[in-house]
Amino acid sequence: MFSDRVVVRSNTDNHIMFKVFKAYYSDCALGVQPVYDHRHSELEISAILTGSGVYKCSENEYMFRAGDVFMHCGNDNHQFLRIDEELSMVVIQFEPRLIWSGGEWFEPKYLRLFTEKIRINRHIPAESEAAQNICRLLQESFLECCDHRAAYEIVVKAKLLMMLAEMARYYYNEMTASELLQLKVRHIEHIENSMDYILSNLSAPLTLSMLAKEACMSRSYYSTLFKTLNGVSVWNYITAQRVDMAQHLLESTNDSITEICENCGFNNIANFNRTFKRITGKTPSSYRKTSKENSFTDAESPPKTDEGKTHGKEEE
Repeated sequence: MFSDRVVVRSNTDNHIMFKVFKAYYSDCALGVQPVYDHRHSELEISAILTGSGVYKCSENEYMFRAGDVFMHCGNDNHQFLRIDEELSMVVIQFEPRLIWSGGEWFEPKYLRLFTEKIRINRHIPAESEAAQNICRLLQESFLECCDHRAAYEIVVKAKLLMMLAEMARYYYNEMTASELLQLKVRHIEHIENSMDYILSNLSAPLTLSMLAKEACMSRSYYSTLFKTLNGVSVWNYITAQRVDMAQHLLESTNDSITEICENCGFNNIANFNRTFKRITGKTPSSYRKTSKENSFTDAESPPKTDEGKTHGKEEE
């Protein structure tokens, strides 16, 4: 069904979904270490389809077998220490901003389960209902990515949210009352409100002192809690949201680059150009040109009939 280590990568020009995740399938022979000790900024969910051995995530080691699921935060060191039976697995990786975008895709009160290095078990055993559901959803998502049928991006995004919901339920059921208390719900709500405030005021000057005051916290505690909860610093979050807003305006309006720079809260055009290129790989003007060209190409492409012929005037 799958080939060895198929990688489904993003099309950043046309599909928003593929800015935020990739999925791959991997086969590893007995005795081979398939993944060296490494880390990356993306969050990752992996399901063991066949095989057994020892897996390490952060400082914890887990015996794994077919059907087990692992979840780890961005920048968690992880690797396979030992493979006792031939291993095959399916993995999905996605950037934290998919779930910390102000609750648009994921309820903020659950964010800490995935983005903070709290003492939860990153291993979900095969016998649990959550692991079984996640394995199924991962494989279905991978097939959608490979088939590229119409609206597959929407389907995969929906399935990813279902996986995260399964994990949230599992983690909450496993946590003790004292561990739940450690979530500091009251302070999480302050951060949620702060994130909403940021999203509503991207064009305005935002300072750490002002945001901390709005959240009723000291600057240092606010910064620490924000990064702990979201996996990124407050400034990286603000910058990412401003660039996302700029991308939308470049695609959907004829506003000048200078106007977009000001409307997205950048203090000068040089900083805007530099930051936009660092995050997207393109300058604002280049991004707009590519976006317009893609839109024009899509508009010019005539629809096809069921027989594969284009609609239009018949040849005489």
